[in-house]
Amino acid sequence: MTTKEKAKQLVDAMAFTCRECDNAKIAALITLDEILESNPNYPEFKENEGTAIRYWELVKQEIEKL
Repeated sequence: MTTKEKAKQLVDAMAFTCRECDNAKIAALITLDEILESNPNYPEFKENEGTAIRYWELVKQEIEKL
């Protein structure tokens, strides 16, 4: 899934699950901040260290463009 597609998916998911929220984009950005602040060095990411974080940074950029 491209970063642009993932960004749209996250915003759409927040709009669906957060019906009372005024802004699904803000909720999605908060989620991305939590992901980016988490430890990327879990065993699943060892092989591609940095790749996962870079992907989520790009998703965040795409959300900001929406």
